[in-house]
Amino acid sequence: MDSGRVTVGDPVTLHFRVRLDERDLLFDSLPKPVDSLLDGVRIVSVEKLVRQPNRDFLGTATLAFYRSGPQPVPVFGLPFMRAVKGISRGTVLSDTLSVDVVPVLAAGNPSLRDIRELTPVPWPRLLLGALAAGVLVLLLVLLRRRARKASGIAEPAPEPEPAPPPVPDPYETALARLGAIELEEWPARGEVDRHYELVADTLRDYLEDAERVPARERTTSELFWSLPPRLLEGGLRQRYALVFEEADLVKFARRRPEEPAAATFLIDARTLLTRWRAATRAPAAETVDALG
Repeated sequence: MDSGRVTVGDPVTLHFRVRLDERDLLFDSLPKPVDSLLDGVRIVSVEKLVRQPNRDFLGTATLAFYRSGPQPVPVFGLPFMRAVKGISRGTVLSDTLSVDVVPVLAAGNPSLRDIRELTPVPWPRLLLGALAAGVLVLLLVLLRRRARKASGIAEPAPEPEPAPPPVPDPYETALARLGAIELEEWPARGEVDRHYELVADTLRDYLEDAERVPARERTTSELFWSLPPRLLEGGLRQRYALVFEEADLVKFARRRPEEPAAATFLIDARTLLTRWRAATRAPAAETVDALG
């Protein structure tokens, strides 16, 4: 230990030196208190023991004492194994020490001359000052506005809020997608199944955007029964079955139509889309569509 007499709260450093027999072996290199710490004693830090060339183990621990008078130093211990019959595990303990802790202040509770009593804060004065400052700022703003009007300088008009972006038309969006699919020429590239899938998905997306029907989540049969009646009247029922059932055959039955059939499928899908748009705009009109 560095000193036997310290002041309250000062760090006290303990030095450990452990020398073991050549047949002994440490289980742990971090010293720990063998008993619970007394009130007013705090461990600041403990270092692991480091082995020296002569087989000694050295290390330190830093403590702090917060009660005055003679104070016992905590006893630290390390578990070790000894290769002797009858002793398989033991504990090496530190020496029993004590430290004399001196109080910071002299005895007799002397008055603290460097600490003054707190002066109460004049809250009414602070509130009145803040209120007066706010009134002054408001008067300055009004005076500036009057000066601008008197000089003929008009105040800058507030900038208009930007107009919201136009909502894309689901019909125009679907037509554009069908045109892009046609330009890709998927059947000629050996991907006729992708051609049919993209066309059918375009029609399903149109129904979700224009009619608020969850078309992507439903089968062909489920989607049929969830469509508004106006989208199935005047021959649209047959056109729906023609397009979506053909797409299901390609997707699930592994059917592979030729390029002319794929082109006709795209035309039928575009016609169905246009008829749906017309039925939405004029739901009361009745049309007859004969499929040859």
